[in-house]
Amino acid sequence: MTHALLKTGAVAALGALAFASLPPGEQAASAAGRVPLHGSNGRWIEEDLMSADRVGAALEGDGIRVGRQTHQPLGASLRTTRPDRVSGGAADERPRFGTALAREVGAALATFPAHELDDPASAVDVAVDTTGDAEDFQVEVRGLRPDGIWTEWRQAPGAKAMSPRGRGSLAKGHRVALSTPVEQVQVRVGITLDADEDTALRGVRIRPSKAERGDQKPAGGPFSARLFATRIGQVGALTANGHRIRANDQFVALPSRRGLATRGGSEYTVRVCTTDGTRRCVYMPVWDVGPWNTKDDHWNAEREKWKDLPHGKPQAQAAYSDGYNGGRDGFGRKVANPAGIDLADGAFREGLGLRSNAWVMVDYLWTAGYTHRAEVGTASQVDPVIIRPGPAASFPASGLAAHKATIDVHCQTSGDRATGPQGETDVWYRIGEENYVPAAFVKGGESAPPCPARESTDDTGHQEEADPEPSGTDGEDERSA
Repeated sequence: MTHALLKTGAVAALGALAFASLPPGEQAASAAGRVPLHGSNGRWIEEDLMSADRVGAALEGDGIRVGRQTHQPLGASLRTTRPDRVSGGAADERPRFGTALAREVGAALATFPAHELDDPASAVDVAVDTTGDAEDFQVEVRGLRPDGIWTEWRQAPGAKAMSPRGRGSLAKGHRVALSTPVEQVQVRVGITLDADEDTALRGVRIRPSKAERGDQKPAGGPFSARLFATRIGQVGALTANGHRIRANDQFVALPSRRGLATRGGSEYTVRVCTTDGTRRCVYMPVWDVGPWNTKDDHWNAEREKWKDLPHGKPQAQAAYSDGYNGGRDGFGRKVANPAGIDLADGAFREGLGLRSNAWVMVDYLWTAGYTHRAEVGTASQVDPVIIRPGPAASFPASGLAAHKATIDVHCQTSGDRATGPQGETDVWYRIGEENYVPAAFVKGGESAPPCPARESTDDTGHQEEADPEPSGTDGEDERSA
């Protein structure tokens, strides 16, 4: 057995932690919750292993290890057979992981609580105390911008094993400058399928650095790309963030962990719309990684890999269509289709009305600066909200917004009354082009301006709204309503 200390740093747009030790009550805080800062001053802050949200992991002895009794791969989208047609309830073939994939697919994931900082931070040092092979750990960090939007996760680069040191003489962590100051920071550590029984996470420490740059947040609308979409299936399997897939589920998979939301979270939400026939759209959180790759953040101008490809073009698409990389994905597998996004069954069939794989338009909503950020919510915490092209139930359903989906409310208008978790109201929000949802199912968005009236009326006699600057309202009641 080897004992190693990984010295790592989080890249790009992240933050820094600063809490020394938590009171017992705060140790039980949710991994996705906020924990008040107890002071920084450049000190190392040690994470409490008990406070982590653990998926496929067990806290045994002095560390977090893969839970062998419930061992199941964290990732449903990375499968090998991807049929062109989707029929009935048949699921695609389950994954067969080779050595290369086993180094990337998680067997366990520990997400630690987010920490609020006294002062904005622009750099972070991360030190991870482990046993086992250092390459079996995936250490990722992200930060919360002042506008309340999370940066993407960044895997600590160049992690390397070091000789073990005492806690009082911890080696200096790798310092990484951040692209924007952040007010909170969060760390997650994954253990891969390739890990053996001796592999354990014994400790995580972080150290912040004060911000030296002004706030930089995205300008304009979200980045958009035309992608080939396939269906995930795999009911009962676990996604990369630990979600167990349900029948008619509502989420998507993208080929990079950078945009992978926390379990049950919606920090990274996409809008996916059909391009043929009647336009339908879904608003879905990113809960899995795939279909083909795990480090292909093609939506970023400075992507992690395959930097010679055009912005927005997935590596699998280039491999399939252009013979890029010999027609193979990042793991050497022959690419069978150009898929750049995978859709859960509910999003694929009910939301978009697809009967087979298809080209779609995808908007990566977190890449923009939200004007009036809000969150969709339903009483069941499972069912989605129906989207309609106008603010009334007489308009036909034109898509779905998943429970917890993060949306941008462009504008608000009056329409049919609806009752939901936010009470009873006749207010409807426009969240995209001809996408309306009742405010009764949306938390936030009250600050959005009124939707300017259009001069024309639709066939049902309802007056339509103009397209204000970034205006918006979409939707209807819960699917079960």
